[in-house]
Amino acid sequence: MGRSNSNQIVARSRELWVAMPSWARVAAILLISSVCSSTAKAGSGPLYPKGASVFIPFVNAADVSKSYASPQIRVGFSNNYNSSFTVTMDTGSIGIIVGRNYFTPPAKGRADPSFIGPGSETLTSSGYYFTGDWYRTTVHLYNDKAAVAVSTVPVMAVTNVSCIEGARDCHIVDHNGVDVHYFGVGFAGGSGVPQGTPDKNAFLNVTKISESSSLPSPGYILSTQGAHIGLTSNNTKGFAFIKLEPLLAPTLAQWQSAPASPNVLTDWQHARGTITVNGVSGRGGILFDTGVNTGFLTPPIGVTVMTGMGPTTPHKAECNTNPPTCAVSGTTVQVSFPDQTQPVASLNYTVGPNNGAQKGNPVSPYAVSVDHTGAPFLNTTVRILQGFAYLYDAANGFVGLKATGNAPPRFAISKPWGVAVEGVFQCFFGWAKVNFGPRPTTGSLSSTFVATASRPNPFQPTEYSWPYTYVYDSYNRKYIGISSGVPASDNMPAATSLANNVYTWGASGPSNGTNEGALAPWLAAAGCQ
Repeated sequence: MGRSNSNQIVARSRELWVAMPSWARVAAILLISSVCSSTAKAGSGPLYPKGASVFIPFVNAADVSKSYASPQIRVGFSNNYNSSFTVTMDTGSIGIIVGRNYFTPPAKGRADPSFIGPGSETLTSSGYYFTGDWYRTTVHLYNDKAAVAVSTVPVMAVTNVSCIEGARDCHIVDHNGVDVHYFGVGFAGGSGVPQGTPDKNAFLNVTKISESSSLPSPGYILSTQGAHIGLTSNNTKGFAFIKLEPLLAPTLAQWQSAPASPNVLTDWQHARGTITVNGVSGRGGILFDTGVNTGFLTPPIGVTVMTGMGPTTPHKAECNTNPPTCAVSGTTVQVSFPDQTQPVASLNYTVGPNNGAQKGNPVSPYAVSVDHTGAPFLNTTVRILQGFAYLYDAANGFVGLKATGNAPPRFAISKPWGVAVEGVFQCFFGWAKVNFGPRPTTGSLSSTFVATASRPNPFQPTEYSWPYTYVYDSYNRKYIGISSGVPASDNMPAATSLANNVYTWGASGPSNGTNEGALAPWLAAAGCQ
């Protein structure tokens, strides 16, 4: 449940990536990244095994497929269907937060071995602020009749509910929060919201599934019908992939608890793409958020979007505030990955009558709330599922989109197996093209990565080959790449130490390379963070 507001840094925010201090680090490269995007070669996306997967149906699939409803799933804290309950599945937040009508903390409270630490979460779309305690808990995920998967994650037992200053839609009935229940499966908590880390995502930390002795990989695919947990060679066919950039803080060692999955090594920033509003484009962050139906937009620099009141029926749009912030009819919005020239995926809509949804366009939000402060940003809302299947790969750092055909091609398209890479990676590769010298610690990055007047840009387009994002210097026949980490396989444990490192290789390609050190100091040296 996210929106854009760079002036609010709260402990648990729906606008996760916007609130992060990392935006201050990357603000200087926004202009660079606007001209340094790349589409990797088709077919160069991540490779997936046959693997295990389990399907969790949406309880309200009929509504999700044709309305503005957020998906709901059935979960419980015991293998007893009668004690299970339905909860909104939200890709715009992270973690399970529940009141005592749904979850009973251990009798010993904080003295219990399952206690992880104090917790907090803020939902800025409405302004609710929850506090409580995290307890490591077994979570059961249900189909229509029985539990089909079990996860082990911290669950926050809510003890207090309040409203943040300036809350737009916060009406507290019970300050104890006994009826609170949210199920966040998003990512990109970051250093500004350190509790929003992958160890708390129940879809990524599955410890058992029915009818299989194998465990699914840490990732999932969403449709209007439900969630497939576990990415396989079969269910990932036909997706366009968007490479994510790693969150360098908090690190795995700084998370509140160790993840149950050995393949969850790092957190990732939200996807970046080209946001075009009323014909003007700029690079920005994209949040695929199933928890809201009103979109949140920070337009590119220099674009002023007129606003007014939005729809009030069948429910009030979240932008009907005082003053109202709903984009007016005729406002055009498009997002392309990585750009409009060679997109691997793209969607667009025009704000419709009564400052609401565009008629005949399934990916159009109920309304669009506009905030002119901060970096460009777009929350696509739950309506993304009306036009695409959505994939998140927590091991390799990708989101994926596959147009389903439910939305006409003029509104939603994707290129099977296309890969988009940009942002911080591109900034670093751009720096490597024209710089060399001392490493951030000792030694030097290969001095062959140098541009000259005779060959100002010897680098080829950015590519991906598991687990490396890399570029090739055709003049010197050298490669430079960044590792996403080496997830565990049947024959090899997860190599946490290899996550987010810089590598160089010879002409033979991205294998048996030289580890040039951790990515973080290299980004600092390049001014890319």
